[in-house]
Amino acid sequence: MGNKYAVLKQLIDLYESFELENNQLDVLNFAEWIVSKSHEEPELQEKIADKKISARNPGASVPFKNHFDDKIRFLEAAAGIARYHESYIRKALKDMVINSRLEFLFLQAVDMLERAKKTDLINIYHLEYTTGMDTIRRLINNGLLFEIQDETDKRIKLLIMSDQGRVVYEQAQKRISDESTMFFTAISDNKWKKVLPVLEEIDDFHNEVFQKHNAKPFAELSNLMDSLKHLYK
Repeated sequence: MGNKYAVLKQLIDLYESFELENNQLDVLNFAEWIVSKSHEEPELQEKIADKKISARNPGASVPFKNHFDDKIRFLEAAAGIARYHESYIRKALKDMVINSRLEFLFLQAVDMLERAKKTDLINIYHLEYTTGMDTIRRLINNGLLFEIQDETDKRIKLLIMSDQGRVVYEQAQKRISDESTMFFTAISDNKWKKVLPVLEEIDDFHNEVFQKHNAKPFAELSNLMDSLKHLYK
């Protein structure tokens, strides 16, 4: 019976977080906020599924990944590492104005660029438009970023970090550094350093494809990948 209302309980918890981050408390904004959060935190969509699996298999940990082929296992391992990293960061940033990896990355990008267009931030991290804009809106509403007009093109607005934003960013930097140290504490440096060049090569390859061809449908992307395989293998 407890699992029957798991989704409702999760919605209540999410609404509490929504109240802390937003001034306009209505159903439409709440729905948009949930969609944005689901992109930033994929684990939100997995919590209920995990509870259902546990209910069907009490006390059992089913190694589902072992049923996948090696390529899927590789991709799922990379995705899992990203989820753990995201979860730890949220814990590290607890009680701060920002509470997600994406908000920190946006502040970091603005700090490095000094002045940035909203689309710059969205494109750098390959985000859905709504996810990026929702994150930027939260940073502006919390007084961490503000907008100015581009001196050369008055139609363009640029994002700049506020004094408060810089204080928060510097505090967050320390916590993010602590999180990365903690993440690898029990992992041999030799092991993750061996994997790093391979992951970066794969990331660089797909980054280029994404930047140039993301608008193409899956069939065209598949053909493109097939034509490129002889150049990269």
